Amino acid sequence: MIDVSTRLRRGIVLNDLLLVKRIIRNNPAWLRNPDFDDKSNTSLHLAAKLGFWDIAAFLIDAGHEDDGISRNSDWDTPLMLAAEAKQVEVGKLLIAHFPRCVPWANKAGMDALMISSRSGALPLLPLLLTSNPPASPTAYDNDGNTALHHASAAGELKALRVLLQYGANPLAQNNYSWTPIAYSSTVAAEVYFKQLVTEMEMRRMEGLMQEREREAATRQQRIGGVRLVTQDDGGAPLGSTVQFRQREDSLSNLARPSAEWSPVERRAMTPTDSQSTPTANWNYGRGRASSGD
Repeated sequence: MIDVSTRLRRGIVLNDLLLVKRIIRNNPAWLRNPDFDDKSNTSLHLAAKLGFWDIAAFLIDAGHEDDGISRNSDWDTPLMLAAEAKQVEVGKLLIAHFPRCVPWANKAGMDALMISSRSGALPLLPLLLTSNPPASPTAYDNDGNTALHHASAAGELKALRVLLQYGANPLAQNNYSWTPIAYSSTVAAEVYFKQLVTEMEMRRMEGLMQEREREAATRQQRIGGVRLVTQDDGGAPLGSTVQFRQREDSLSNLARPSAEWSPVERRAMTPTDSQSTPTANWNYGRGRASSGD
């Protein structure tokens, strides 16, 4: 006779809701049913990974997470597995029921936002970034990679736009001193990435200009005095052009690694790895001080 544990997992894999209900009703102690041969994934882990919404909803209603949110041996939650497998509907269900696990990280330091950015589960990104508590677009994993690093390495261009809109830093460096732009999968992706950053910076400067204009108008209404002109001939706040050009120059001067690779590969690439000849070091080394002789 097949044991209860195997029959329950088989029922979930077959997406047989009636069978799962009958097994749980007759054997309530087997609700979680961790599979020690598969990273201790529970019933909800399995349903989330396979994207079976009805079974996941039943398991939640049956009290699967009443004693705490399930985590496997890699510290992955069911939400993380749903995000990795791009099971958007189940991911939405888990975010709605268990928002407190949204900013949690697994053993690799990755949260659900990083995993969704890497896998391309785009509909989950706004939900993760606006949940309570929300996921942080500036959080980083054990290698220092942010969600923007993972989206760039995976070629998820739409994820780049969403993350930048919510405040992700395009100049953030990982443990190997590489920025997200350096992980662009193609030259076209790199150009698009830089255009996005420029567009976001222009919007930010326009917002600052409008805010200063509102503040100036408010002061003028309060004191009834003469309004001071704080703009140059081009209509931009003084100093904003220089600041924007400096930001743009810092993006254009970013170095690219010699080979395309994902931050998930954990190779300790540094800018010195791409230099193949001793003469390459002459341009990057410090100048030797003169002795005065």
